[in-house]
Amino acid sequence: MLKINFRSISYLLIILISCNSFSNTTNKVIIADSTVNELARTKEKPADTIAKSETFLLLQGKWQHIDDTTNFLVFEGNEMREIAEGMADWDVEEFVLANKCLNDSDKNSKENLEEDSYISCKKSDLCWYILGVDKNTLSLSYMARGNKLTYNRVK
Repeated sequence: MLKINFRSISYLLIILISCNSFSNTTNKVIIADSTVNELARTKEKPADTIAKSETFLLLQGKWQHIDDTTNFLVFEGNEMREIAEGMADWDVEEFVLANKCLNDSDKNSKENLEEDSYISCKKSDLCWYILGVDKNTLSLSYMARGNKLTYNRVK
């Protein structure tokens, strides 16, 4: 009789331990899922509360080309405007600052991935690499031809 009880108790313990392990694993998955959901919710911030990068902030304002003084660029938020001699109105387009070109013509190019170093305009299918930007000077490389464009900030 003792052997049966000992064996029965052993089986019962094994079953309980197994059930407990399964229960803990399930709880861990639920906790992990809720943590992931919480992280996702905190990353979904309205556009006006997302911190802008230093490059994005430096781009903001009006720039004049150093050689063609009739050529101006204006960055206001995510809008880029350009005008030059011979244009009746400003070209106005939304731009995206990214780690690579996002427009269709350049998105498969093998450029280096650099955080906030590319200005992509999807509507016009244009992209520029930011060679440098500071409070006074903006230097861009037009990705389609590779030509360098340099602008000074207009005060």
